[in-house]
Amino acid sequence: MTENTGKLSSSRKRPSVGTAPITVPTVSAKVLLGWMERDAAVNFLRNECVFPTPLSEDEATEIWRIRHERVQALPERTAEAPIELPMDKREEAEAKNFMGIVGTGSSIRRVIKIDPFGLVTYQPHVTIDQVNKYTPYAMSAADYAAKSLATFRKPIQLNVQGGVNFADAAVPHGEYAFILNTQNGRFEIQELARHVSVTAFQNRMILFAGYHRSYARIASAKPDGSGRSLLVALTTDADFLVSAQSPNQGLRAMICGLRPSLLGDFFDDTLFMAVILKRKRFVLQIRANCVGVDDV
Repeated sequence: MTENTGKLSSSRKRPSVGTAPITVPTVSAKVLLGWMERDAAVNFLRNECVFPTPLSEDEATEIWRIRHERVQALPERTAEAPIELPMDKREEAEAKNFMGIVGTGSSIRRVIKIDPFGLVTYQPHVTIDQVNKYTPYAMSAADYAAKSLATFRKPIQLNVQGGVNFADAAVPHGEYAFILNTQNGRFEIQELARHVSVTAFQNRMILFAGYHRSYARIASAKPDGSGRSLLVALTTDADFLVSAQSPNQGLRAMICGLRPSLLGDFFDDTLFMAVILKRKRFVLQIRANCVGVDDV
């Protein structure tokens, strides 16, 4: 572990080609580029990242190749699931309260306390600007439970524009979905679950949701890594990612392979790349189409 801070200034380790000024709104981020497939990495560098001068395809490919070869040269990783740690009474109370709210009919099995550093990851980048929003709350596992085991969804006033068979809804972030509420039979726009979730598989454990909150907790720990435990929900949410029927077999191969990416790799400056990303706003796009199907 060669870095233990979530703060990343606008100039530190910024990749650059040329000297033209950056004029679009941006955010700082870290990306585990070496674990991405070549086409996805090149597209990410050329279309999502901001450089003083845009990268050519050859330049982007070379940046990816260097990092990909570095990953391939890593020793094989067992990536064993982190050991469950004992909770104190306050943490037990937080876990009991969370389970009482979410209930037993969901994908959530129970709350566990772990060191998240060795969790397998599938999300290739974290946005440091988002991490910094959580850092002030991340000094202890019990205090941080309000963030890592969050259940409250803040009501929002949606700005929706639409017409026949389409609607566009401006939402605060990318974790919203258009769903059928089975209790009232209505379609609704809802914020997805806000807790940090992990899924156990093949003696490993993958971080499914809560990358920025988990990163913030690690970054707030002591330099030697002691005391960086986190309360998380153990769920079945990521079962589809590691299934033989997964729609993304390339991602599954990486997660289950000999050298999966780990959350701790975001803190190793030989493995992550600091980048500047285009800042995003999010629109939930809803489209409908009536089609004929065989009447059988």
